[in-house]
Amino acid sequence: MFLPLLLLVCSVSTAELQAQSDNDILSHERQSDGQVGEAERLTEQQTCTQDIHAVLRKMSAWVAALKVEVQQLQRDNEGMFTELQCLNQLILIDQMIITVQISCCHKKQCSVENITMFHTFLCCITTFDIPCLSVCLSVKHLAFSASLLASGQGHTGPFNTHITLIFKHVVTNIGNAYNPNTGLFTAPVRGVYHFEFHIYGHGSTNPTSAELVKNRQQIFTAWTSQPAGGQKASNGVSLLLEIGDVVFLRMRANSWIADTAGHHTTFSGHLLFTM
Repeated sequence: MFLPLLLLVCSVSTAELQAQSDNDILSHERQSDGQVGEAERLTEQQTCTQDIHAVLRKMSAWVAALKVEVQQLQRDNEGMFTELQCLNQLILIDQMIITVQISCCHKKQCSVENITMFHTFLCCITTFDIPCLSVCLSVKHLAFSASLLASGQGHTGPFNTHITLIFKHVVTNIGNAYNPNTGLFTAPVRGVYHFEFHIYGHGSTNPTSAELVKNRQQIFTAWTSQPAGGQKASNGVSLLLEIGDVVFLRMRANSWIADTAGHHTTFSGHLLFTM
């Protein structure tokens, strides 16, 4: 009787111990699973943060590279602009040298005006003064108008050869392209110019005539003749002139021309546009 009862108690105790052991194992497994899940979440967060940092580093490197390219492009553009300015200046230098040489050739000597203008131009070049260069060479406003006699009245001619008429009473000379000491107009820029001239004379057996000359080429003529009374002739022309071309009025041989205080005999010209 005692032995079966003892066996029954031992069996119940063993079952309880096994149940408790199973509970402990399950609890430990739950704790282990929770720790593993937390570790996985931490690992995922760390990986995500590392990926974001890697992307940011790549973007920073890309932005830095773009900045370098932009700076290089700016330097290239500045270099190209400076080179273009230098080329323009070289062209202006060539134009000025040609102007001075042609003017000196026509006058057989270099005038003070040409030398002064050339020195001014060189000053603009050495100081890299672009506004100064614009004023010095980029002439857009040119006009002159003058009558034959400085004052009073009188006549010129007749002579047995052609002579250059010098219009001494200067009313307008914007750009100073007309020289009242020589009667010559010298083109400072390439362009189309318009010229007009009016000549006056008294009745005579000699005609009143003059011709407009470009360099050595006769262009247009004004001519009139009558035995008595006042007489007048006029003409005009538009010409394409190169830098250094010279335009002037020439009285024909055996002609005569008069002028009065009313300034009847005049010579005028102006730049229409550059080319």
